Amino acid sequence: MVDVLVAAPLRLELHWEQGVLAETVLGWAGEGEKPVLLTEEARSVQACLVRYVAGEDVEWPSLPLAWDRVTPFRRRVLQALVADVPAGAVTTYGDLAARAGSPDAARAVGGAMANNPWPLLIPCHRVLGGGGRLGGFSGAGLPMKRWLLDHEGCADKGARC
Repeated sequence: MVDVLVAAPLRLELHWEQGVLAETVLGWAGEGEKPVLLTEEARSVQACLVRYVAGEDVEWPSLPLAWDRVTPFRRRVLQALVADVPAGAVTTYGDLAARAGSPDAARAVGGAMANNPWPLLIPCHRVLGGGGRLGGFSGAGLPMKRWLLDHEGCADKGARC
């Protein structure tokens, strides 16, 4: 089952499998596109997405994520990211590796960010390369990463867009 959330300019698909969120797909909303909310969880996330796009602070709802699809290392990294890097802040791959208990694993953190199944809900866009380089972004490419960082006010915190 797929819920489609829309708060222009963003579009977020929630892909559900057997009651757990398997992945999110982040992209740009089409002109005039409307949400298709099939689950109660989608209604909660849609309300947060609207507030997020409006520039408000949001706390994304706790959703049943398909953690069995990620390695224990990637789970530690993604959970450290959510716990330690709030909206308006950025971190580096190396710093996030240290926060997750593996200080020499910056490249592996890059892999975890590239394969984050839940972009936006788990804010991999807040992770930068050394010197503020954007690096990559699995959720709709670098223009989306730039937009999200600018929207959160991160451009003045070392993110070189």
